[in-house]
Amino acid sequence: MDRDYECKLCLTLHNNEGNYLAHTQGKRHQTNLAKRAAREAKDAPAQPQPHKRKVSLRKSVKIGRPGYRRIEACDKGYQYLLFAAEPYEIIAFKVPST
Repeated sequence: MDRDYECKLCLTLHNNEGNYLAHTQGKRHQTNLAKRAAREAKDAPAQPQPHKRKVSLRKSVKIGRPGYRRIEACDKGYQYLLFAAEPYEIIAFKVPST
C-alpha cells in the first residue's frame, strides 16, 4: 500500500517516505524554511515579550477575618485542609483522619 507524503511548507507530494526525507534535506525545502523563519522573525517584535514586561504587585487589603484565631500544634490524628486565594486570608479545616 503506497502512501503519499506531503510537505505542507513546500506544497509538494512524495510517493514514499525516503523521497520525503530526502526532500526535507534538500535545497528547496531548506530555502523555504529560511524564508519562513525570516517572516516569523519580522512579525515577532510586534508581540510583547514576556520576559521584558514589568509586573507590579498589587497590594490589597485582606478580606474576611475568621473568628477563630487560635494556633495549634499539628496533630497526626487529623488531616488539615488549607484554602488560600488572594485577597482573602488563608482558612483551614481540621478533619479527623479515621
